[in-house]
Parts: sequence; C-alpha cells; structure tokens
Amino acid sequence: MAGELLKKRREELGLDLKQTADLLKIKEDYLASIEGDCFDKLPVAVYTIGYIRCYATYLHIDPEPIIDYYTGHLTQPKPSTIFPIASSKKKTPFYYYVIPILVFILLILGVVILRQESSESEKKVAAVPPRAVEHVQPVQTEIRQSFPASGPVQPALSGQTTDAQKPRMSGEHSLVITADDLSWMHIRFSNGKYEEILLRPGMTRMWQFTDKAVIKLGNAGGIRLNLDGRDIGSPGSLGQVMTLVFPENQQINKQGE
Repeated sequence: MAGELLKKRREELGLDLKQTADLLKIKEDYLASIEGDCFDKLPVAVYTIGYIRCYATYLHIDPEPIIDYYTGHLTQPKPSTIFPIASSKKKTPFYYYVIPILVFILLILGVVILRQESSESEKKVAAVPPRAVEHVQPVQTEIRQSFPASGPVQPALSGQTTDAQKPRMSGEHSLVITADDLSWMHIRFSNGKYEEILLRPGMTRMWQFTDKAVIKLGNAGGIRLNLDGRDIGSPGSLGQVMTLVFPENQQINKQGE
C-alpha cells in the first residue's frame, strides 16, 4: 500500500513519527492514518492531499502516486433521487412593463429641454456686441534679485564619507539562508527573540543581529548559509539535524548521522 511506502522510508531515515509530526506541523494521528491507509480518520480531501504532499516531499518520495492512490479510495457521494418539481409560471404584472417605458420617455424629454435651453443661451450671447479691446501698454519693472550674505562655499572633501557610505555598526552581523530542499529551522537571538519556519525549495531568508544567534536545522543538507557576505555552503547532509552558533559558526549539537 501507499502508506507502507511512507512508513518504510521514514524508518530507513531513522525518523520518529512524533518528531516528524512536530517538525511538519501535522498531527501525529494524521501521519499514522496516512501510513496505515485509514482514510476515514483523515480530514477533508483538500487538507489530506496537502499533508500527503508535504510528508512525501520531506521523505524525498514522489507524492503524486500516493495522492492518486488516496483519491481513488475516496467515497463518492450517492446520486440524489429527488426530482425537481416544475413550478407554475406566474404572469408578470402589466405595470412592470409600463414603468420602465415611462421613465425612458421622461429621460428623453429632459434631454430635449436641456438642449433647447442651451441653444437659447448661445443665441443671447451671440446677440451681445463685442467690446473694443483696449491696448494696454506693458509696464517694465526692474527686478533685482538679492542674495543673502554668506561666506564662501566650502567644497566637500573627497576623503569624507556620507551617511549612506558609513560602514555597518560594529558587532552587527548578516545571515542569509537559501533553501534547496524542504527544511525546518529555528533561530534564536541574544535578545530573546526567535523565529520558527519551514523553508521550501527556492526560499531565501535574511536576518541581521548583534552578538550571537543559535540556529537548529532539521535538514542541514537542504540549505546554504552566507554569513557577512561569506558563502559557507551546506553545513551538513540531507536529513541531518544539527545546532549551530553564529558568528563563530560553531557546531554544538549534531544528530541524524
């Protein structure tokens, strides 16, 4: 069965079911039901298909055959035996047709009246003789521009740096993580702040921090690291769980070997 394939692959990787459920944020009962092909214990199909796709991808298995197997065992709804009863047609009242026609006629009359008023106003304006235009002699005005008294302008020294060119604050570090495979990670900073995310292939995240940052990886071979512009590469192998401390890039815990 399809569920046995997932279970066998998980056991080959040495992964615990509860630990995998916590990592993927999927209930342990759902993963157990998927491995046991217990379709009646799973949620609606749209959620179950998403769980199967995420679980199979994490175990490096093509999810499509398993999804096809699951959808093929879904219970199809029984056809309805209730036949619609033709309702009797009601006659449309006469005023339903009369009111729109009257509104349309009123609109036409309003447009005609407005056009007549505008044409009469144009005739009145045309009847008024134009006044002779008086020639106005332009007055020449002398404009004097005064500038505030100020000292000589000092040119900027080439050795000086602007705010945009100032170096990064001392003790501040930049960490960039790029995911090549599905990988869970948890990062905690010295000020107590932390973040837990599931990185999908192609995702890139960047953090800036001071002092230290502790990172726990669920799939060390599925990500690449870049610290302060220096490419570190993948810290481990696929499926390997490890904990790193930056900026020393010191490995303090390693699992899954």
